[in-house]
Amino acid sequence: MAGVTSKKLNLLELPSEVLLQIISNLPYRSLCRIGRTCKQLRALSLDESLWKQQCQTEFFVKECTEEEGWLRQFRWLHGRFARHHSAAVYRNMRRLWDRLEKYLQENDREMYDSLREPCDYSEIQIAEQKMTCRFPADLRCSLQIHNGQQMGSGVGVYGCMTISTYYRSEGLLDAASMARLYDNDGDLPGCVPLTYCLVSQKSQYVAVNDEGGFTVGEVFYPTPDQYSTDADIFITGKTYTEWFTDLVEALESKKFPRIDGRVFRFHDDPECEAVTKDCFTVKATSCFMPDLSTVHPPHFFFTYRIIMTMDPSASSSESCQLETRHWVITDEEGNEETVDGRGVVGQFPMMTPGAEFSWISCTTFNTTYGNMRGHFTMKNDDGEEIIILCPTYHMKCLPYKTAAERRQQILRRKKNL
Repeated sequence: MAGVTSKKLNLLELPSEVLLQIISNLPYRSLCRIGRTCKQLRALSLDESLWKQQCQTEFFVKECTEEEGWLRQFRWLHGRFARHHSAAVYRNMRRLWDRLEKYLQENDREMYDSLREPCDYSEIQIAEQKMTCRFPADLRCSLQIHNGQQMGSGVGVYGCMTISTYYRSEGLLDAASMARLYDNDGDLPGCVPLTYCLVSQKSQYVAVNDEGGFTVGEVFYPTPDQYSTDADIFITGKTYTEWFTDLVEALESKKFPRIDGRVFRFHDDPECEAVTKDCFTVKATSCFMPDLSTVHPPHFFFTYRIIMTMDPSASSSESCQLETRHWVITDEEGNEETVDGRGVVGQFPMMTPGAEFSWISCTTFNTTYGNMRGHFTMKNDDGEEIIILCPTYHMKCLPYKTAAERRQQILRRKKNL
């Protein structure tokens, strides 16, 4: 319109609350930059609400003490993580730990309290200097969130297994212990123990370099090879992130049962269930034991848990007592073996309405897969026999890498140097 002049808008003339809303959409690097442009923007860039949002966005931190303040906390988190890890590595690991912490706070406070404080970056550097190699990036980041578990404080995060006189419960090791137990001249060069059981003295290992024919980041159980001085390995994770993700998801989904307050690593299969006479239910779960297995010779060890229940609404006239068991054990090649015996684990449980009885036993296969099925012969008060069916349950070992395959990988590595 003729005679009207337009006034150029000056951003700094906007009300402070409007400016604050605008710059709240900036990433933290831009916030730092505008704080160096003028006093007005510097004052706004120091607003605690901005840095609360940045802590939540960048580091998933939702709590802060009044004395500490959000800006100070952001600087601490940035110095601890952003300087040493990519955003993707940190965010993934932080999410996993948040999920694990939430599960433990709700289900196992003792285990939650066993988690160590974060590992300082300088401690990781000292550990790596002793090993003369670096931890995989995702493991380094994980240690800076929780530096393993307090040993001897209870059940390890990885859960437990017990049969007869054998017991295993693996806790997460701290960075200093990993470095202390590292032996690059031993049977597992380039590998550090990731977990440890005080009772069985068994560990899972993580490969920190490929000198011994391992893939960096691979997590595994070593097992002796009768035909070689090198070890075969059962692989539990292709990377630390994969291994840790499987652990968190299994606990979070309550895939493993809690028995006497402890997590046992029996894999629950909802379909592995048999119902007899509409009132007796038998469920079966199993667990591969790599720490008791070997590839050469083939000896794959499994534990299994049977849970027998009687419906609470069933008639008491259906009550009965177990007398004998019958198993059909089939390996991967179709070979069958039948086993009959009195009782189960030396007991003769009585089933009455609402009763539950469970037991743990074990078996071995010379093949990587096998299954079991069977039934239990019961007798009621009138001496009549009742056959209670047990479903077919499947047992398959973990993927593995043989000593010969490791040697081939070493040769390929040398050719490529």
